[in-house]
Amino acid sequence: MGLVVSSVLITGLMLLNYNAGLVEQFNFVILLATLTTLIPYAYSAMAQLMLALTDRDRFAGRRLAVDGTIAVLAFAYSLWTIAGSGYEVVYKGSLLLIAGIPVYVWLKYRERRQPAEAERTAA
Repeated sequence: MGLVVSSVLITGLMLLNYNAGLVEQFNFVILLATLTTLIPYAYSAMAQLMLALTDRDRFAGRRLAVDGTIAVLAFAYSLWTIAGSGYEVVYKGSLLLIAGIPVYVWLKYRERRQPAEAERTAA
């Protein structure tokens, strides 16, 4: 199922760039892959900052300053690199991420339905 979905998404991506040459398509795909790596990186940087600010027992004084600075710099770097990938890549990448929301909802629905079906068959 995953291969079918990824094949459909790649085909759609290629159709969006049907007038671009092979080199331009390759550059676009590389920038899109970079974008999809940097979004979790930005979330991770902010999660590190949140952890450092909320867990006062483990993060205090110098450690809080060092980890907080690294997290802020990592977030700034990811934001700068995302912006540097270009508006077209960010726009189309955002559309692809949003297109994945129905897949997530369907998986969660199926996950909740399976335990209920198992209970019915066990009874």
